[in-house]
Amino acid sequence: MDVKPAASKRNTNKKHELILQGAMQAFTEMGYDNASMDRIAELAGVSKRTVYNHFLTKENLFQEVVAGFLRDQLLLKQIEYTSAASLEEQLLAFANAELYLINHPSRLGLSRVLTSVFIRDIDYARMTTAKYASPHEPFIRWLQAAHEDNKLRIDNPLLAARVFYAMIEGALTWPALFQHGIDTEAVKPLLDELIGTFLTRYRS
Repeated sequence: MDVKPAASKRNTNKKHELILQGAMQAFTEMGYDNASMDRIAELAGVSKRTVYNHFLTKENLFQEVVAGFLRDQLLLKQIEYTSAASLEEQLLAFANAELYLINHPSRLGLSRVLTSVFIRDIDYARMTTAKYASPHEPFIRWLQAAHEDNKLRIDNPLLAARVFYAMIEGALTWPALFQHGIDTEAVKPLLDELIGTFLTRYRS
């Protein structure tokens, strides 16, 4: 049996992943503007031609890095409501999914790059975010389920979701972007306080 096509595909997929890893490192260390395809190829351990064989432009490459980044975070947010766990425990899981963006140096670096690009070009930010489902959708479904279980009183799930994420982002995400990241253990009392405040407003 001829296994060469399968082996070739595995090699191609491996190079594709190496390029994405090299791009993430380059964007994180140098920013979008200064990260060159030459540097990305060097970090990936492949030729510049190989990079262009996989991605026509640096913009295409950046978009795929962003897509993977946001996809990984969205997977963490796929939390199904359960009456078997406390509301505090489940809300903490949603908060930790949000903190995924900033609780590791490489992800924090990429979050900073993405934030700077979005702030500089609002139209580009809208175009990019329009490609993905709302990051609040899993939480909105969770809120609706908790409401139906009479554990929360949620008249407007979208508004309640915006309140929750405004608290987490305002107190933790945004400060981390402009400081030295976040120490998850050190901020736990603040996180508990934010969740407690949210439940004081919305618990049945």
